[in-house]
Amino acid sequence: MAMSRRETEIKLAFPSSRDAASALSAAGATPSRSRTFEDNVLYDLDDRRLAGSGRVLRVRRAGRDVLMTFKGPVEGRHRHKVREEAEIAIADGDELARILEGIGLHPCYRYQKYRTTFELAGVHVALDETALGVFIELEGEADAIDRVASALGKTQGDYILETYRELQERDAAARGVDAGDLLYEEEQA
Repeated sequence: MAMSRRETEIKLAFPSSRDAASALSAAGATPSRSRTFEDNVLYDLDDRRLAGSGRVLRVRRAGRDVLMTFKGPVEGRHRHKVREEAEIAIADGDELARILEGIGLHPCYRYQKYRTTFELAGVHVALDETALGVFIELEGEADAIDRVASALGKTQGDYILETYRELQERDAAARGVDAGDLLYEEEQA
């Protein structure tokens, strides 16, 4: 049975994956999963009711792993991004897509990234390489996130609380183009 929990996280931008990896190494991060390509699809109703209410239903494929995640809003203001989260492993991603579409949910946004994960001082760390840029995502207890961010040379002013979709929409608006999906033109090695 999947467990519902509160997720507390931030993103930190880095100029390159080499800079991010160097900062993680200097801080003493321990690798926990090698670089893996992830393909993520968000589902919503035709009227975009989930997105409009701050909820997300995501299906993530990473290698042979398929995870379905629900994220919901948490009331109040926080210095970190805080959301309710429930996640479950799925045996057959194609069959799950058929079920979701059968009940009226449709893919509304797709994003891809390469993710390498680490552990550092009780914080789950993900080095994400996206078509938009390189980010380190820190997830854990609020005070531990702050300590790890500091060890990586970052301050609270560097915290990014937006989703990749929100970052992409902001970037696209600044350039006067449609945001579309966040995909690699071709898979990188």
